[in-house]
Amino acid sequence: MTIDFRPGQFYGALERSASGGVFDIAAMTASGSEDDVETHTHADAHFVLVLSGIYLSTARGAPAAARAPFLVFNPPGVTHRDRFVGGVGSFLTVSLDAATLREVAARQSVSEAAIPLAGPSPVAGAFRIAREVRACGRDAAVMEASAWELVAATGAAADRSQHAPPWAFAAYEAVMDGALDARLSVGEVAARIGVHPVHLARVFRRAWGCTPGDLMRWRRAERASRLLLGPLPAAEVAAAVGFVDQSHMNRAFRSLFGMTPGAWRRAHDVAPIQDQAATTA
Repeated sequence: MTIDFRPGQFYGALERSASGGVFDIAAMTASGSEDDVETHTHADAHFVLVLSGIYLSTARGAPAAARAPFLVFNPPGVTHRDRFVGGVGSFLTVSLDAATLREVAARQSVSEAAIPLAGPSPVAGAFRIAREVRACGRDAAVMEASAWELVAATGAAADRSQHAPPWAFAAYEAVMDGALDARLSVGEVAARIGVHPVHLARVFRRAWGCTPGDLMRWRRAERASRLLLGPLPAAEVAAAVGFVDQSHMNRAFRSLFGMTPGAWRRAHDVAPIQDQAATTA
């Protein structure tokens, strides 16, 4: 049996949502197991940016399995069983209703099958949306502009000839997997991959739209945002997610979320917790 999904509906737990013009945007994590996912049909068009985990799909045109980071466009009416190996993964969705996409299709070609978007430009644009949806301001204009760039990249004439080198994917995984270790450095990642740090930084930014250091801070702050909803003091949270100290976490957290960890807890109705360092650092 195939399930019909309403616009904006996906398997997974919603972490944060936003709007960018006509686009609906959601940051999500996989929930449940692979077996919980049924074959389903989406009425609207959407992009999926896989941030972590191994993504599986049965859609025509999509690869059977893809490692993060991975960006795919699914046209309106796509029927598939997309899921994550082991039920573990995080992703961003950018949705556009079918009627609006038909208007776009009158001006440029749009794929009728699921297509991976592997070029540096669309992937970097999707990462830009992912970072913005977590930011305090959540600049709708930035997200909308980046989303329209994604739509443009689906055209038959779009240049998909540029691909990140294989080692750039290995570097991404090394940063995402090791970010919670405070000892991890960009130099260590470069040595592990076998490239010079300067080359790593240049290719990494071109491929993913951010530096390895940006991704480390983002990964750590994301993990901290979840732990801060529990009973651990902020100083212990900082240590657990790889920040040098609580002040370091506070600066990174405020940069990403626009508030201190203490304000984040108050906004989520977490009872006050006595921390060892000032939350305003």
